[in-house]
Amino acid sequence: MQTNTQRAFSIALTLLLAGCGSGSDGTTSSNGGNTPSGNTPSSAGRLVLLDPTRSNAVTPISNLQYWNAGNVTDANGNFALPSGTTLQLYVGSQAPLAVPATTSVTQQNMASAICSQNADPTACAYNAAKNLEHFFLSLDSDHNSVNGIQLSPIAANLSMAWAVSPDQFASSLAQQLSAYGQTPSPTFQPSIGINTEAAQSEQNDIVFPMAFADIFRTARPFAEYSCKDVTYDEHGWPNALPATCTGKNPAVIRTFLLDNTLQGMIPSGQYTVLYEGTGTINYSGYAKLISRSAGRDVIDITLPAKLNTATGAVNRMVLQVASGTVKNIRVIMPGGICEGSPTVRVENASGCAAGQYRSFEDTLRTNRNAIVFNPDYLNFLKDFRVVRMMNLMEASPSGMTCVQTAADNPNSFIRDSAGKYVYDQACLNEDFTWDKRSKLDDAVWGASANTARIKRYGRGVPLEVQVELANQLNAHPWFNIIHNATDTYAREFANYVSANLKPGLKAHVEYSNEIWNATNFWAAAYMREKGKGLYTAADNAYWDGQYYYAKRASKIFQIWEEVFEGTNRIVRILGTQQGSPDTTRTMLNYSDVRQYVDAIATGGYFYACWDRTNTKCTDTTLIPKPLAEATSVDDIFAAIDNPNDPYGMEGLKNQFIRQGVVAKSFGKALYAYEGGQHLTIAGTIADDRRQSMIDLFHAANRDPRMGERYQRLLESWKAAEGQTFLLFSVPHTFSRFGSFGVKESLNQPRTSAPKYDGAMKFQESQGKCWWSGC
Repeated sequence: MQTNTQRAFSIALTLLLAGCGSGSDGTTSSNGGNTPSGNTPSSAGRLVLLDPTRSNAVTPISNLQYWNAGNVTDANGNFALPSGTTLQLYVGSQAPLAVPATTSVTQQNMASAICSQNADPTACAYNAAKNLEHFFLSLDSDHNSVNGIQLSPIAANLSMAWAVSPDQFASSLAQQLSAYGQTPSPTFQPSIGINTEAAQSEQNDIVFPMAFADIFRTARPFAEYSCKDVTYDEHGWPNALPATCTGKNPAVIRTFLLDNTLQGMIPSGQYTVLYEGTGTINYSGYAKLISRSAGRDVIDITLPAKLNTATGAVNRMVLQVASGTVKNIRVIMPGGICEGSPTVRVENASGCAAGQYRSFEDTLRTNRNAIVFNPDYLNFLKDFRVVRMMNLMEASPSGMTCVQTAADNPNSFIRDSAGKYVYDQACLNEDFTWDKRSKLDDAVWGASANTARIKRYGRGVPLEVQVELANQLNAHPWFNIIHNATDTYAREFANYVSANLKPGLKAHVEYSNEIWNATNFWAAAYMREKGKGLYTAADNAYWDGQYYYAKRASKIFQIWEEVFEGTNRIVRILGTQQGSPDTTRTMLNYSDVRQYVDAIATGGYFYACWDRTNTKCTDTTLIPKPLAEATSVDDIFAAIDNPNDPYGMEGLKNQFIRQGVVAKSFGKALYAYEGGQHLTIAGTIADDRRQSMIDLFHAANRDPRMGERYQRLLESWKAAEGQTFLLFSVPHTFSRFGSFGVKESLNQPRTSAPKYDGAMKFQESQGKCWWSGC
C-alpha cells in the first residue's frame, strides 16, 4: 500500500511527465497519456463538478487519480478505462471510491456511491455532494473554477469523511488546510443575516456563545459576588480585600465564569491565566490549578457532559482572589490560530505553515485589549452576510428598567389604580451619553440579572469589538442606536464606524428596537413619553410613540449621513411592527421621514394562536386546537401549519406580502430585523402544564420538520420581494424563555440542528443574493 507521501509524489511525477510535449498548461489532449499501456479502452467519460458558485456550470476536474497509479483525469476531466473495469477515484487519502462509469460523472454520482449503504441515503447524498463541492473548490490549484478545477497535489494528503454534516466537514477541511497555509473556498455567497446575543446571559441557566479567546471578558462583574465593602476602580477592578465585611457576602473577592457550560461548547484543556498585581488567585468548580508563577497561572478546565443536579453542585468556574490585589486578568484558551485563518483554532505551531502560528497567549500577554475572537464563534458567523449587533451591545433594555419598585423589595413593581406601571420619570427620560459606553479597558463586558438594569443597559461589548468583528468576518454590521442616545453619542458612534469599518462593507443603522413593544422594552415607554401630543392633542400613546420614533430616527440618520458624507456606505433602517403595514405607511408619511430612510425592517416570526382569549382565535372550526391545548409535537406543527391561523406560516407569508406592498409604494427595500419560530408561553397556563409545554416547544425546535419550516419561511420572504432577512439568533441553550438559538451551541452538528440546517440549505439553493444591488 502506498503512503500518502508516496501517492502525492506519484501524482506529482505523473503530472510532470504528462506535461512533456503537451500544451502550455501541462496537460494532454483527449485521453493521451492516460490510457494504460496494453489495454484498449472501452469505457470513457468525463469527471465534472456542477459548480454551485456559478449556477451549476459544468466544470471539468483535472489531475484526479483514477483506477491506478499513473492515471489522472486530463484538462477536460476525461478518463478512460479498460473493459470491465470499475471507475476508482482517489479523492483524498482514503481508499478509492468506486463509482459507476458514465459519460459524465458529477458530485451527485459520487455522493450516491458514498451513500449507497446509508440508512438515510437521501440526506446522506445531500451532505456528501455538498462536501465534495467544498473539497474540489478548495483544492483547485488556482482557486478559479472558471478555467476548471485543477486539483492540487495537496488533495492526496487530506483525510476526509464524506458523509458527515457539511459544517463538520468544513471544520475538518479547514483544520487540515491550515497546515499548508491555505483556507477553504466557500460554496455559496451568504444572503441572509443573524442576530447576536450579549457577551454573557442575564440568567445563569442560559449559555450564550463564547465570543472571545480571553474567556474572562465574559466573567460576572466582581461586584455581583464579592464582599459588599469592596471598592472598585472605574473599569470594575477591585481595589483591595477589606479585613472584614459588613455586607451580605463574606470578605471575599470572587467572580464566576462558564455557568452551565458543557463539553464541546468551548475547548477543554489547559488555559493560561495572566494578571497584574501582588495577589494570588484560587480556582474551583470547573477549573483546577496546574502550575503557578508570578503573574501567570496554568489551569485545567474540564467541562461535564451533563450538568450535575446534586444539591450544592457547582456547575461553573469560580475565580477568587485569595490575597493582595490583581487586575487585568486574562483567562486564555489553549492554542491559537494560523495567520489569515481566524476561524480555525489550532493547538500549536504544528497546525500551521511555517511562521504562521499566532498564539493566543502571546497576543494577549502583549496587549490585554487585543481583540481576539474565539475561532468557533467566527466560524459560525462566517456564513452570514449581515450581523446585527443589538444584543451584543445590549441596546434594547427591558421595559421594567425604570418602573418604580417597593422600598423594601426591588422585584415588587408599583402599578397605578388602572393597573399600569408607574415609571420613575428621571430614569425614563435620562440621556445615554458617549461617556457611558463600554470600554476596552473594562474588567468584563456585560453582567447578570444581579446587576441593576439601569447600570448595565447599553454597556455590552465595546464598539471597537463590534467593528472588528465585522471586519474579520467581512460581513456588513447592523448597529442599533439606543433609544435615549444623545446627538453626540450618535455622531461619535458614526465617526468611529466611518473611520474603522473595512471599505466595501456597509454600516446598517437602526434607531432602537421594537419601539411598539410596550410589554418588553423601555424604548416604547420612552417614545410615548417623548412623543406626547405629536399625533393628536388627545392621548394616543401608540401613535405618539410611532411619530416620535420616526422623527428621532430621521435625525439620527441625518447625523450618520453627514459623518459618512453621503449614503453610499450606510443603510438607514426604520423598524416597524410585523403585523401592521399601517404603522409602516403612517411613519413614512409623517413629515419628511421618507427621504432619510433606505429600508423598512419588519419582524419575521411564526407561531400560532395561544388560546381562545384572542378574538382572532375563537373560531373552533378555523382554529381547532391552539397551542395552549397542544399535547404533542404533532399538535404544534399542525397549529403553525394551519392556513387559517393568522400567526402561522401562511399568516406570516401574508404579512410579508402586505409589508412589501407598502415598502415598494415608497420605493424602500424590505428587510427583516429578526425572524424564525417564536414558540413561547404567551399567556396563562396551569402550573402543572407549564414545564410539559416548554418541553414540547423544545422538542418541536429539535424536530427535523422545523428545518423544513425555516426553508419555507425564507422562500416566502423571497417571494414577497424581501431582501436582507436576519434570523434570531446565534447559538445558545434553550430555556424556559424560549428556543431562539438556531443551534444550541456553536459546535452542535448541523445534522442535529434543524433550524440552522434549513437556513443553510436555503442559502445553498440560492448560491447568492437574489436582489439587485446586494
